[in-house]
Amino acid sequence: MSAPEGFPDPADKDALRAWLEARREKPDGAPPVRTLSELHLAQRKRLLRSLQYGSPESGPNAPRRTLLRFSLDGPPVKNHHVESAVLGDWLKAFQTAVQSVAYALDDLRPTHDSGPVPKEIQRATKLFSGQVFASSYGMVLEGTPAPVQDELPGVSNPDTLLDLAINRILDVTDRADSGPDADDAVLDMTLPLGRRVISHLSELSNVLASTGADVTLTWQSQSTVSRTSRLSSDGADRCRRVLLAAEVVEDRTSLVGTLVGGSRIRGLVEIEVAGVGLVAARTPKENVTPYLAAYAERQVLAEVSVLTARSPLGREHRSYALIDLSLHEES
Repeated sequence: MSAPEGFPDPADKDALRAWLEARREKPDGAPPVRTLSELHLAQRKRLLRSLQYGSPESGPNAPRRTLLRFSLDGPPVKNHHVESAVLGDWLKAFQTAVQSVAYALDDLRPTHDSGPVPKEIQRATKLFSGQVFASSYGMVLEGTPAPVQDELPGVSNPDTLLDLAINRILDVTDRADSGPDADDAVLDMTLPLGRRVISHLSELSNVLASTGADVTLTWQSQSTVSRTSRLSSDGADRCRRVLLAAEVVEDRTSLVGTLVGGSRIRGLVEIEVAGVGLVAARTPKENVTPYLAAYAERQVLAEVSVLTARSPLGREHRSYALIDLSLHEES
């Protein structure tokens, strides 16, 4: 085997050291690693760049990766090892909850929440196991790569759907540990998502509550720089009890009132109904502007699906989904 071009005489130690030194210089002009502590620091920086940007060579200008870091601690975790049954149950329940929340938040979803979650939604919100990091027990979950999401017809905003779903779950975990008003806060946050989501979030909470584990979740995406939420086993138990004890009833009714406002961003129309008050009903975002243009400040007849949850204390939480809206004609 011939020596590389310009390779010095191996007998000339000084020339050999100079040749090796020249090739240790980094492309960005940074000095070479010379000590063990510098090596550890360089490796740590490469790992952080890899976790944050997808490659050790990537930098702040690279698109932010879709990542969820979670760490478990508590009785199921000993010496940085977690019981495999607890980890498996958590991962399965979390993925199921993410997909059902995403389906509930998707602009193109039907007004009911029965039947399986469409495969397109499942693909858009699929999570993949990544590196394990130091904590009581920590793991990184990665979202579906953007090129795959671009191939998902029938899904509104597939690039943001996973972000919306994870953030909504973090909204719930934040409220589960929010103090005396946690029960009502959890119901207010979950009820608009439907019975499927309520069931799946109660199953997710049960994994922590039944094992005594706590979880810390840190989420980052193109839209979310970094968000951290912690759910204790006590908070998970509270969330589970509230969701399981809630009596959920779905009904269909007609409302007559004045269309007084709406929000395209939130996908809502607001109807002032005598004897009821202001009713905010969910509707596809693209319908909000036409409805306001046609019926603003006019009497309308709204066909709505009403989801009512009664808490153990007797309080009622209602969520409305608009089925049809038309001008109300006085008889």
